[in-house]
Amino acid sequence: MPDKLTYFDMKGAGELTRLLFAYKEYTFEDDRVQGADWPSKKPTTPLGAMPVLTLENGNEYCQGTSVARYYANKFGLAGTTEEEKLHADMVVDTVRGDMWPLFVGIFFQPDEAKKPALKADAQEKVSHWLSKLNANYIKGEGTVLASGLSWADLALFNAVTDLLPIADMTLDASFTNIKAVVDKVAAEPKIAAWVTKRPQTGL
Repeated sequence: MPDKLTYFDMKGAGELTRLLFAYKEYTFEDDRVQGADWPSKKPTTPLGAMPVLTLENGNEYCQGTSVARYYANKFGLAGTTEEEKLHADMVVDTVRGDMWPLFVGIFFQPDEAKKPALKADAQEKVSHWLSKLNANYIKGEGTVLASGLSWADLALFNAVTDLLPIADMTLDASFTNIKAVVDKVAAEPKIAAWVTKRPQTGL
């Protein structure tokens, strides 16, 4: 049996790992849980949360960024030196740790009247973080790392294409370095094929 990634039927916290699988053409079981089934499934997960990775040996692990990092290392996409790994981790953690909660807060806010303020907050903070990454941390030719494509590029692609629209944002035209990263990832045939075939969800 292949490795199994269990997550909701949305992009969300599981999508970075799915992008890694797509890029490496790695066979996996895409186990998508419907919202109505989550309450009964939750107690069976390692930490009461998803995504859950089940390895071929049956061992289970949680935490979406940790799972993605595991495959980034496994696939040779984490960086070629210890400093490059730190560099990539910093970019990924900015996306997954700092930006992600802002978009999730907007998406799941049931009161539409509160969303404009949340979007304004996200727009200000995310623009700040992206400006810093654009100016200082894109070191390759259309890649975060000088050594070539890494999971940090996939994380930025995920943020710009899947998350920014939640806050009514588009990538600032001046962020040309990040745009080059996003364009390069989008042009990868295996990524493009995955984006075309994956379920179309709001998050």
